[in-house]
Amino acid sequence: MRRLRASGDNKRVGRLLDMKVLDPREPIDVLIATYNSAEFLDLAIEATKRCVPVARIVAVDHYSTDRTLDILRKHSAEIHFENVSLGYARQLLIQNAKTRVFMMLDSDVVLHDGNWYPRALGMLGSDVGGGKRVGAVSLIPSENPPVPLRKYTEFWWHLIPALERDFFVTHSTLILKEAVEGIKIPQSLGAAEDVYIWLHIRRKGQVTRTIRVRGIHHFAHSESKGSWMGANLRILQGLVGKEVLPFVLRNVCAYPMLSAIAAVLMRNGDVLTYNLKRWYGYLQGYSNPRKFRQIIRTRSAMS
Repeated sequence: MRRLRASGDNKRVGRLLDMKVLDPREPIDVLIATYNSAEFLDLAIEATKRCVPVARIVAVDHYSTDRTLDILRKHSAEIHFENVSLGYARQLLIQNAKTRVFMMLDSDVVLHDGNWYPRALGMLGSDVGGGKRVGAVSLIPSENPPVPLRKYTEFWWHLIPALERDFFVTHSTLILKEAVEGIKIPQSLGAAEDVYIWLHIRRKGQVTRTIRVRGIHHFAHSESKGSWMGANLRILQGLVGKEVLPFVLRNVCAYPMLSAIAAVLMRNGDVLTYNLKRWYGYLQGYSNPRKFRQIIRTRSAMS
């Protein structure tokens, strides 16, 4: 969602707040999947506490070997453990959420201010027409390294605003618990679990929206995520069939053309070079999901 313009948009926010599903002062659960996440975790939690009223911090940890658990205990987090997959971790987090609205947060996302919170909360549950309501609001931090990926994404968002409006991630997202009621995220998903969650929300007749916020998503291990996500898209396709085809066609088939168009019109060779490498990773992972389904992490965040 673009930054709100003056009075007309302020009135619209007012109407949304009148329809709010939760008072902005009421605490919500914050859910975090962790694995050797010490590098940014403390910053991420401290920043989130300044933005939203926190009822509980619930973490599902993949048996970290760094200082992750010490940091979680410092913040009195409720800690669960899993040794299966990121999809299973997300499922455990959702199952353990108790508040009507909860926040899914990645351990490498640091938000700089909380001005977005009442506006995002007010959007939840709002009617968008056709009997559909907003079931989740994803936050788009102002800084999203690596730069060539951010420039590629923003080029297409500017050209086709609906791509940004309907974009969905789980790295920093407010979710209505009723929007994910009954979800059963497949344990075989080591990534692309956000796509599965998005599909579930849509099946329930709800939609997702985005807003831009001040902050940074460090996007740890971005260089290896193309193959990881390509592999898990292939696994997800085997589970849900044609529902996931738009993601496959865009990321596995059309990525080279899309990155070339963006690079030429922006006159930026780095956009082409980086995104072609990322596409090749998608293609490798999609072609050989058994080999690439698990991302290699030596440090930092699960994201």
